[in-house]
Amino acid sequence: MTSVLSEDILEEILNSGTDEVLLHVLKLPHHTEAEIEKALNTLVEHGFVHRGSKTVRLTEKGAEKAAQVARKHAVLETFLTDVLGKQPEAASREACILEHNISSETIERLDNFLDQRKPEPVSPEKTGFTNHNNLTRKNPIIPLSECPEGSLLHVSMIRCFAKHSRLIDLGVIPGELITLRRKLVNNAVVITVKGCDIALSPEVSANIMVERCETP
Repeated sequence: MTSVLSEDILEEILNSGTDEVLLHVLKLPHHTEAEIEKALNTLVEHGFVHRGSKTVRLTEKGAEKAAQVARKHAVLETFLTDVLGKQPEAASREACILEHNISSETIERLDNFLDQRKPEPVSPEKTGFTNHNNLTRKNPIIPLSECPEGSLLHVSMIRCFAKHSRLIDLGVIPGELITLRRKLVNNAVVITVKGCDIALSPEVSANIMVERCETP
């Protein structure tokens, strides 16, 4: 049970990057407060969110569902940009529409197609892997800033993509493999992508959503 609006709310909470979201900042375009209130009550009733007097947070069940929706968005946005050549902002808007109606089976096939057509993102001697699906095991999608040093990571999506579009020039795009080399005292991070070390600010690293890769 989840409506389009309900899934948008779950994804919005996940993308906030915080454990709890203030209700008054939970705004979704083209929906009235009454519609949002009704959807929130349904999510609470079915165990997807916990609601306080002023905040709302995901339950374990809600976090799992939100991650599924976010992954669909990431795969669709990557397909629209990398394969069809859509501009990132337009691709993100269309992915928001398509993610609610596409089946998980189709997403799996699309994700496999994207992995098979992509060139090797990092040298084999550095990772020893070529298949992103086997690496991630579909781990939870979390912010880069929350990962430990030394992690090999699969970039799933970039929140506020238009604001951080410079990441494209650096090679940090959905579908890419990166390594978190170290965390700095000011909460900035240093990553390795395509053999180059790049320093990212705390704000940027918090908006890069990744899946942690595992050794077989």
